Amino acid sequence: MKSWHTSQERRLIKNRGGIPRISYGYDGVDNGKPVEVRSQRKDSRFRIQKNVHQQLVRRGGYYIFSSPNHSSKRISAKRVSNMLPDGAWYKDREYPHKFVSRNDVWKKKK
Repeated sequence: MKSWHTSQERRLIKNRGGIPRISYGYDGVDNGKPVEVRSQRKDSRFRIQKNVHQQLVRRGGYYIFSSPNHSSKRISAKRVSNMLPDGAWYKDREYPHKFVSRNDVWKKKK
């Protein structure tokens, strides 16, 4: 069976005690909550897909953000909502999306 999710996504979810999914949509489940992995490559931001984000917020899910230096950080989808810029979602791909900056993700909580 083909997996929509990368080996990196599956590994990060398993390392945190979750169960990766094989189907399209969010990347896995941890403690009954959906989880989505977002990886930063060369860009200074992370792409947030509208339909997956809305599902994560509704179900109390979270994101695992991964940096090029292999560190990762878990943040609730609700908190990520507060990091998203105001305005319309971009539609230059098949799915609406917005971006969260690397600096917002790695900023220390006050």
